[in-house]
Amino acid sequence: MPQTAASSYSFQNRTTRDSDEHAEALQDWDQVYDQLSPGNFEGKVVDLHFKGLQIFRETTNRSVSQHGSSWDGCFVVGIPISMNGTGLFSKQVLTRDSMLTFHSDQEFSLTTPEGFDVVAVAIPEATLLEAMNPDSQDQLRHVFPKSPTVMVTAQGQLDELRNCLLSIFDPASFEPALLRYPQVQRAMSSAIIGHLAEVLHAASHAPLPNRSFRGRCQVVKEATHYALSHTAEPITVADLCQKLNISRRMLNYCFQDALATNPVHYLRSLRLNGVRRDLRQPLPAHTQIRDIAGKWGFWHLPRFAAEYRALFGELPSETARNCRH
Repeated sequence: MPQTAASSYSFQNRTTRDSDEHAEALQDWDQVYDQLSPGNFEGKVVDLHFKGLQIFRETTNRSVSQHGSSWDGCFVVGIPISMNGTGLFSKQVLTRDSMLTFHSDQEFSLTTPEGFDVVAVAIPEATLLEAMNPDSQDQLRHVFPKSPTVMVTAQGQLDELRNCLLSIFDPASFEPALLRYPQVQRAMSSAIIGHLAEVLHAASHAPLPNRSFRGRCQVVKEATHYALSHTAEPITVADLCQKLNISRRMLNYCFQDALATNPVHYLRSLRLNGVRRDLRQPLPAHTQIRDIAGKWGFWHLPRFAAEYRALFGELPSETARNCRH
């Protein structure tokens, strides 16, 4: 039998126990994850690279807020496998029957429900353009919209692409070590790109939320940005209402409509994630946990410890101790 030169590829299968660890697990991406719902975090990232393609599957058991960007020069398509409810992708509602798309020069934001499982492809722009062979600027703009977008297509087509991608992560169907053969890489790449091009040719933008929903998402974005840029004060709901010139009731409506939570809980969760992120770093000499808590606006230390434990399933001291070992 003739010998074939091995082709390069990379594969990782990683279990995560922390939202920051999970954000760091995806190769070549720059992301921040904040855990929103309480309890011990459990996640998994299976990540595969070959022939310029990146195909990955990630699962998280807790609701998280994430934002960031992918590696340069690629187009990303993500298809939910399962999710307990709906998500929010760049001010658009994401369901299991839709898919998220964005280009690497666009920073995305995604708030997921608990039990979120997604499979995605990051494909070089030139490779996808060649496969789709767009014959007009209008079609090109459809493939590469100016902002992250939720798209829909015929359910049969979406299921076919979803199943094609899922088969890669099924040990009974495929062993990653087979990718050392260039023939396997060519066949798999052709199948994935072919399915993807067909789906995107037929896809359309999901109906945009009404103006009221988009406006409430914008309020949430502005409130979050303002609160996180003034952690040393700390910011109260009354401060946000004054800054945004809206009533307390309207602020609550905005958070409830966009994120199914209230502003106090959401912003506290983001601050607690900031504390956890700092605790996971090497601490300067003589720095105490209370100093980090104070930096993030927590002054009632017993209450802070209880809220931290309720969200992450461990005390702040346990986080600091575990990260030193």
